[in-house]
Amino acid sequence: MANGGFALPSLQAIKESRHELVALIAMPVRTKKKGDKAGIPPVRKAAETFLSDTPLFDPEDVNSPEGVELVRKLSADVIFICDFGKILSKEVLTLARYGGLNLHGSLLPKYRGAAPINRSLQAGEREVGVSVIFIEPKVDAGPVVKTASYRPSLDDTAVEVEDYLAKVGAPLIVEALDEIETGTIKSLPQRHEQATKAPKLRKEEGRIDWRKTSVEIIDQYRAFQPWPRTYADWISVSNSKETRLILGPFSLKDFHNVEYQFSEGTDSLEPGTVLSATKDGLWVKTGDGALRVVAVQPAGKKLQPAEAFILGYPVQKGDVLK
Repeated sequence: MANGGFALPSLQAIKESRHELVALIAMPVRTKKKGDKAGIPPVRKAAETFLSDTPLFDPEDVNSPEGVELVRKLSADVIFICDFGKILSKEVLTLARYGGLNLHGSLLPKYRGAAPINRSLQAGEREVGVSVIFIEPKVDAGPVVKTASYRPSLDDTAVEVEDYLAKVGAPLIVEALDEIETGTIKSLPQRHEQATKAPKLRKEEGRIDWRKTSVEIIDQYRAFQPWPRTYADWISVSNSKETRLILGPFSLKDFHNVEYQFSEGTDSLEPGTVLSATKDGLWVKTGDGALRVVAVQPAGKKLQPAEAFILGYPVQKGDVLK
């Protein structure tokens, strides 16, 4: 049972293993649009390529009596669920001989919920990972079977981290299936008192709070790609006009080379104040120093280097981003 792209490497690995992928259950497409604008989920596209010989079902509700009957008829040994968007009922889980197996994008019990990768980056975690768990009706609370971790760079956004973790998790799923088959699988219960939540992202969370440290703002940018991204309203000192700008990526590179320019009279400035808008870059005051804005996207325009934005817009020292 899968819907999003995070599941694709695992489905590919299962398909190429000795195990039989009996069927694929995806969420129904709930739009009347056609073509690319329809937003067809990645797993449905995979059903037309490397999973083309695997039966595809999309019940309106897999937990409904009709959904339960469908799963029962499949007579599966294991239900693998990943990036599906629906919590399975206890009844559905009991229909598979060995229950359900899930690949989750965090080192559980941390970051249970819909956005584990985004929330781990937002929180400034320097080590991230995946967990393979047996599924229980409570969200992401089942015993852990396998884990893998790595340390992404500060240039890696949620997009790159998700892609990497999806590939890291794929062989773990096959290993778990092998061990279920041979009766050698082992699991450890989670320490529920250490659990943290990873709720869905909200658009308003993309607004930058310049009172945060420079690294915290960079982590926010990394976490909120490709949505909702990070933004602020530019207020010009010359005309007080407000313009919404999507900002990022950001960089601390060369900060020490230009720090002397900001040292005099900047301590009293509010975070979010533009310190420099020249060929040296667009620098903004943060809670602990300054941060260089690498790229800017004005409303209705394309993303462009900050230097190009400065040439086309009258941003200047003393302007405010809030």
